[in-house]
Amino acid sequence: MKSIFLLLAVIGVSLGAVIEMPLTKIMSLREKLIRQGKWQEYSKHKKAARASGSQTINDYEDLTYVSTITLGTPAQTFTVTLDTGSANLWVVDSSCNSPGCNSAVASYTRNKYQASASSTYSNDGRSWSIQYGIGTFSGTLAVDKFCVAGICYNTQIFGRATAVDESFQTQPCDGTFGLAWPALAVDAVQPPFQNIMSSLDAPIFTFWFDKKGPVNGGVGGLVTYGALDTKNCQINTLKYAPLTAQTYWMFGTTGVSAGSFSSNSMLRAIADTATALIIGPGGQINSIGSAVGGTYNSTYNLWLIPCSGANTLPPVTFTINTPAPTAFPIPASQYVIDVGLGNGQCGLAFYSIDSTGFGPAWVLGDPWIRTYCNVFDVGNKRVGFAVANH
Repeated sequence: MKSIFLLLAVIGVSLGAVIEMPLTKIMSLREKLIRQGKWQEYSKHKKAARASGSQTINDYEDLTYVSTITLGTPAQTFTVTLDTGSANLWVVDSSCNSPGCNSAVASYTRNKYQASASSTYSNDGRSWSIQYGIGTFSGTLAVDKFCVAGICYNTQIFGRATAVDESFQTQPCDGTFGLAWPALAVDAVQPPFQNIMSSLDAPIFTFWFDKKGPVNGGVGGLVTYGALDTKNCQINTLKYAPLTAQTYWMFGTTGVSAGSFSSNSMLRAIADTATALIIGPGGQINSIGSAVGGTYNSTYNLWLIPCSGANTLPPVTFTINTPAPTAFPIPASQYVIDVGLGNGQCGLAFYSIDSTGFGPAWVLGDPWIRTYCNVFDVGNKRVGFAVANH
């Protein structure tokens, strides 16, 4: 699970002279157009100017889901992890020379940002550092044109990573596109989605993930900005959970069950598009593993199951406040994954990390999002779940 450096903001108060100035009333644009009989025409044009956009997501072995953005003029294309568990945008810089700067994934060549090649680049001047579960990434902040799914913002602040953790070599991407709330952003940088939000038909984005098995880079999902995905998601099943905090996409659960195991613990959970597994309290993860007939492997800290028996396993069901308690079962077809162990062995996509009491107890990652399209509703401070089509 990712962790973010919590920064303390020091607010300075400036005292200055008091200047009195007379005020002159100026007719608003709306009032002027109403008097001219042109308001209705203007309103239609303004509404038509708003947009929504979708783009495909590439799947790497059902463990990593990535898509593309562009930065700069002319546009430089980058593959990024779409991450609802963090709030900063960053990409590897051309000056990066640490071990993790280059890709070790045979099917992927890393793209690096070249500031000198962009006519719209400017230097923010601040140093920048962010820490995830896999390590620390640092560099400087820059400003440039940002585009995603055909929607652009001309002055996006983002990180140019010049020092990258060695573990990043195994990631088939060039950086991270954080989609969590601004309160999580390092250096109080406004996240890209908040910057493009006013250009969208609605202040929402929708994720749909598919399961493709041992493929590298095949189309395995869709992200839609500004609208619901009515093709891949059963919108008639859509239910929303109110957020308990505007940091992560966090909401309340009232229980989890699998087979003979059932718990009514009231715990917080987050929906995280960049986490490959479902992470939860050790005691409950162990109970789930036992209840579905798994065998614990201490080497990998995973519960294993014969791949051939996956279809006979019971669902793992989370009860979520939507706002009334609602059951959301995850079938074995989504939580049993081939992790490359061979010998007919598959893994259960559950991993135990006990919360310290400040963060969420559950991180609902890719198996959850493959089962239910997730609708991240910024405007109404809620996250929705609709049965996904496959």
